Amino acid sequence: MTKDYERFNKFNETYDMYGDGTEEKVIEFLKERFPDAYKKALKEADDGISDFPPEQSVNPSMIWGYIQNDDEFFESVENWFKETFPDEDFG
Repeated sequence: MTKDYERFNKFNETYDMYGDGTEEKVIEFLKERFPDAYKKALKEADDGISDFPPEQSVNPSMIWGYIQNDDEFFESVENWFKETFPDEDFG
């Protein structure tokens, strides 16, 4: 399955997964929701070129890369944002 990077980027324009303080919360959510994908992303980070510990190098797009069903990822993250920030208007 080919990943739809354009869809991911547009989704991130609406739901900023990389916002200050938000990224860590999103990663914790994804770690619980998609543990296998998180473990694969963690292994990738451990094999990577970063000077940071693997846990600090994993980001939402790395986890997304290991999820087979993009719709499930996007729906899960969208619901998380709406539950976590109920007063926010995500357009």
